[in-house]
Amino acid sequence: MQKHHRLISFCAGLIFLIVLQKFATPEPIFRFLIPAFLAFAAALTLYNYRYLKSIAKYNIWTLIRPLLLLCAGFSLFWLMPSANLRGLFLVTSVIMISLFEILLGSQAENVLLVESLVIAFGMFFGFFGWYHYAPGFQTLYLLGIFASVYLLTRSTYEFIPQSNKTKIIGATTLGFFCAQLFWAANFLPFHFSFLALLLFNFYYFCLVMNYYHLFHVLNFKKLQMHLALMAVCVIAVLISTPWRIIS
Repeated sequence: MQKHHRLISFCAGLIFLIVLQKFATPEPIFRFLIPAFLAFAAALTLYNYRYLKSIAKYNIWTLIRPLLLLCAGFSLFWLMPSANLRGLFLVTSVIMISLFEILLGSQAENVLLVESLVIAFGMFFGFFGWYHYAPGFQTLYLLGIFASVYLLTRSTYEFIPQSNKTKIIGATTLGFFCAQLFWAANFLPFHFSFLALLLFNFYYFCLVMNYYHLFHVLNFKKLQMHLALMAVCVIAVLISTPWRIIS
């Protein structure tokens, strides 16, 4: 299994593309698409379980991360406004899924952080987009935000040398904060993509700052650097957003 892991990882990304392309073109057929996606996610999770066992790196939180990545990609796919963008997204998703599958089981800080940010990006855009098009399910979205942030954060903190209680408190607190900000942000008169970016920046900042804090390496210089990075991202989106078209 270990010898063929790279090939299987690429096939996993390719199957994700095929499933979405097959049942969502030209129009999505939900009664086929959702069961097909769930079957693919279950099969990949079973493979990941066996692979992690074979390399002696099995951990429930490591197993959860690829599933979160698939769900984030699946939700983000529906927000693509054109067939060309959907095609570009699917090609990109093949690369991302293959890469993180190849790196499955890695405990490298940079790998975990980048994967967490990719998942959070798709997750927040998905929830804000769903609320924009179907606002009647706000309670479910709030619960989904909390659960997703908790699982993602807890899995990111798994390999930090701290007690389980500390990790659970950190993940739960961040989950509540993100759910509250999601609820409050939907009262603002902005496009859902901008609101999603605001929440993403908030999550990114809190995740990284708490990560440094748990490692006892948090200082003002790091705080200043990440605040500046957040400000640049928000200003760039404000400048590039076509406000006249939106209004």
